[in-house]
Amino acid sequence: MKKIRKRITYANVMSSIAVFLVLGGASAYAAKKIGSNEIKGNSITTGKIKKEAVSASKIKKNAVTTAKIANGAVTGAKLNLGSVGTVPNANHANTADTANNANAVNGLHLAKIHFVGNSGSSATVFSGAGLTLRASCEGEDVDFTATTSVNDSEIYESGNYRETFDGSFDDEFNIGDTEKVGENIGDETQDEVQGQLVYSTPAGSVATAQFSLNDNGSAGGVDCAVNGTVQFS
Repeated sequence: MKKIRKRITYANVMSSIAVFLVLGGASAYAAKKIGSNEIKGNSITTGKIKKEAVSASKIKKNAVTTAKIANGAVTGAKLNLGSVGTVPNANHANTADTANNANAVNGLHLAKIHFVGNSGSSATVFSGAGLTLRASCEGEDVDFTATTSVNDSEIYESGNYRETFDGSFDDEFNIGDTEKVGENIGDETQDEVQGQLVYSTPAGSVATAQFSLNDNGSAGGVDCAVNGTVQFS
């Protein structure tokens, strides 16, 4: 102990304190001055990041790219549906084959015939497949006619307005011709009639109409009425 005490001098003590101060100060200085440039690339691993340490405010805007998102990570529940426009390829739903079938089944279309009016009124009630059907009212008599835009077409019409249901057939129904349908309506016993019409073109277009004609003045308070449907291709 005497030997140690002899060696502990004021100078030795002060030099030791100085060494500790220098080392401690250097460590504190270094801790304050370590920036991103002093960190070795790829040295900070996932395990070194504190749980929930990276918040939204720490992520740079537009830094997360599509390639960084795991497949299936973004679900419908995470989408703001109000911000989503038309999904790519969903436009096909507007003209999808199944949607088209609502108007055309196997190429067949269905249209409605409807006309009500008083004397002097008229209207085209159907136009398609080359066939045009027109209804008009003169006095209390309904006039229902057919014309074509295709030469060499054929038309057949029949109904309970004839003595038999054989009807009439025109195999040379051309542009400019007019076929009067339900031509006997207006007789005392024929104020309301039902019938059918079949039309075809050389190209294979076909229209079949089921109709009823009324000119007894009781169809909703009007003089004339024509109603029915047309199936055509």
